[in-house]
Amino acid sequence: MFKHKIFNKVLLTGSFIVTLLIIAKLSGVLQYAYVPQAGGEPNIKKNSFVFITNILPYEKFKLLIYNQSENEFGKGAYVHRLVGVAGDRIQIKNGELFVNNKFSDSALKLKHSYKIDRAYVNDLMLKGASENEFYPMDSDYFITQLSKDELNDNFFYERFINPNSDQEIVNIYHQSWNADNFGPVTVPQGKVFFLGDNRNASLDSRYIGFIDEKEITGRVFYPKN
Repeated sequence: MFKHKIFNKVLLTGSFIVTLLIIAKLSGVLQYAYVPQAGGEPNIKKNSFVFITNILPYEKFKLLIYNQSENEFGKGAYVHRLVGVAGDRIQIKNGELFVNNKFSDSALKLKHSYKIDRAYVNDLMLKGASENEFYPMDSDYFITQLSKDELNDNFFYERFINPNSDQEIVNIYHQSWNADNFGPVTVPQGKVFFLGDNRNASLDSRYIGFIDEKEITGRVFYPKN
């Protein structure tokens, strides 16, 4: 009899927890998403899960999830950092973000493009990097995406700023811009502007345009945000 009472309590508790989780999922209070790309690194790792809620405020410079419905870019839920709301002036100069003429990257952990030598490539691959993360410039130098924490003064590296316009960005904004030198542009009413933390490897508002406010569905709470 005693064992039956314990079993019934465990079963009841488990059923209650499952019911709460289902309600939380359906209401948006608790969501999760699989992130297959590296556009959110270093803060959201490629092939990881993020946990999201719709009860936290959708603040600027927080990682939010939104719906992207254009077939051209791939429909689905995107996770990027909200950097601009209606009326904000967005500009990227030599890879650095300015919002309303104020430098806005200082508190963020980001990845940027770097030119590195072959020895540095070998070192990173020994530490687990894949060979498809390196893009050869010539026989001696490569382009890759690194955070400041990954920089190693034992090897050659320098920031790589793309000097050429990006046709995909030109098609959206009709200006000779690229990911490193973009804008200025003002966010229209009812719209927002998102950037990925992996600034040179992210399909964000530079490439897909402004996003409707109503498409935001939640805020990442894990990883810590």
